[in-house]
Amino acid sequence: MAKQIVAGGSELMRTSADRSSELMSIFEQRFSARLRRDFTDEVAVAYDRSPLGPHDDKTARVVRALGNASVTGKEIILNLGPNGPWGIGRITVGAPGNLVLLPSTFYTYENALREVFALRRKNFLES
Repeated sequence: MAKQIVAGGSELMRTSADRSSELMSIFEQRFSARLRRDFTDEVAVAYDRSPLGPHDDKTARVVRALGNASVTGKEIILNLGPNGPWGIGRITVGAPGNLVLLPSTFYTYENALREVFALRRKNFLES
C-alpha cells in the first residue's frame, strides 16, 4: 500500500478501494469527454435518418451510452394504445408512479424515438 502524506505531516494509508475509486473517476471523465466529442450534429442526423438502425460506429456508441445512463431523469417511450400512439415519460423519483408524462403524442414509434434521442442529447450536453 502506498503512503500518502497529509497536512501536518501525518501519514495516511491509501487502500485499494481508494485506488479503485480514483480509477473509476478517471474512466468516467474520459468516457464523458469522448462522448461529448462524438455527440456531433452528424450523429444526430444519422440517428434521425434511421432511429432503429443500423448505425455507424460513432452513432451506435452514442446511442448505447445514452441507453446505459442512469435511470433517474431518463426519458422513456410509453405505448398509449395497442398499436400506438406513443408518449414519452420521464422517470422522476418521488413523482406519482415515479413517472412524469410529457405532453407530446407520437403516431409513429420512430418519431417517438427521435424525440427521446433529442431530449437525451439536450440533457447530456447541458450537464
